[in-house]
Amino acid sequence: MRVCLRMLSFPVALVAVPALLAAGCSKRNLMIGGVTIDLDAGADLAGGGAGGGAGGGAGGGAGGGTPPTDAGGTLPTDAAESPCVSAAFLLPWTRAASTIGRLDVVATPGAIAVVNRQARQLDVRTYTRDGAVIGGFQFAADAQFLPYREGRFLLIARGVTGAFVATAIDPDLVDGTRLYSAASSATEHMLGAIALETTAIVITDEHFVNVGTGRSVAWSTVFGAGDSVGFQSGRLYGMATQSDRVLIAWGAGEVLRLAVLDTAGALVAIATDDKFLAYLGSETATTIPWDTGLLLFDGNPVRLTQIGFDLSRTIIGENQQLRTFYRTAPRIAAAPLAGRPVAFWLTVFPATDNSQGVTTHQLYGCELDVAAPAACATTAFIAATGLGGYGIAQEPVAAAAIPASGAFAIAHTDGDGRSWLRVADLACPGAGP
Repeated sequence: MRVCLRMLSFPVALVAVPALLAAGCSKRNLMIGGVTIDLDAGADLAGGGAGGGAGGGAGGGAGGGTPPTDAGGTLPTDAAESPCVSAAFLLPWTRAASTIGRLDVVATPGAIAVVNRQARQLDVRTYTRDGAVIGGFQFAADAQFLPYREGRFLLIARGVTGAFVATAIDPDLVDGTRLYSAASSATEHMLGAIALETTAIVITDEHFVNVGTGRSVAWSTVFGAGDSVGFQSGRLYGMATQSDRVLIAWGAGEVLRLAVLDTAGALVAIATDDKFLAYLGSETATTIPWDTGLLLFDGNPVRLTQIGFDLSRTIIGENQQLRTFYRTAPRIAAAPLAGRPVAFWLTVFPATDNSQGVTTHQLYGCELDVAAPAACATTAFIAATGLGGYGIAQEPVAAAAIPASGAFAIAHTDGDGRSWLRVADLACPGAGP
């Protein structure tokens, strides 16, 4: 079933559906073409709170915004200073315009999506590997945007009825195929999602949701009414799947919580470690699916921990090479290079200055050897950022491997308040041990 995404987007009441259908597949918010470049495009749209479109449509404020336009033109001199970088281009969000939120990168063989999770909307822009704009659209703040099959992306957002709807969407963000839907409450917010072969699992602050079967299970039912699981106050670190099992890692402060559920939401196993993370470790802890579970990154120096579906936690070791100031942990590309995970993070390497601000942080890629994590098997310089001091912990860095290419797409900010997307290959002449 082919649908126009515009028909899934407006935050309209049911009484307005006939007017929506009559509007057809308008692309007025998606027409980019040869428009004038605007570096501050994509500002938060008026209306909506921190929860985004909890009671509205999948498109959040898209119906009332200006058409998204994207950066281009002459690039500053640092745009391609690294021999590892094959393409570098400005993103349309700047700190001066208060349009930089949490950045994520999602890649298919033919398109790169940069996802900017702002307070009141999810702003998505898609590009080719050489920086040409494909599309742009704003969705509700808690919408989930994932890689999918056949060069498409998977969007999970609220439909016009308020239900969660999973749509396989083209890179131009115009047309899509509706796959699944599941009922939702008016108050819950999506925290994360993962795609399986025949369904998608959504974690909200209230429920475990199998969008393919439509089954939704309250956390009080999963864990028991007396167990405070903290999905509303903590962070979801990540998820992994294995057969019909889902491994979830989340927590707050120093607490690491783990659970394995089946795809119907029945609890298989649960574990809680109250002191696993360092002080305020939950602020930057992150995971990727790896081996037979999750690979957790936390702390400074960065610690690697393998988490299994049996809820075992094997501390692999710390990376002593790419040091950071304050609490920054790496942002990880969830794909291997030569059988090893690749991480990108802001670091003072190759300097050793620890004065909390004299030496700025550069963006480096690190090919991690889990058998010997203290040093990177390969390091690759990506960009000079001009960023330094304690504020480094709040600077977003996100990366994704480009399938079937050996290259990575990395989004980050710089000291001048701009945001960038760079395409890099760690097997480059500038990479080294």
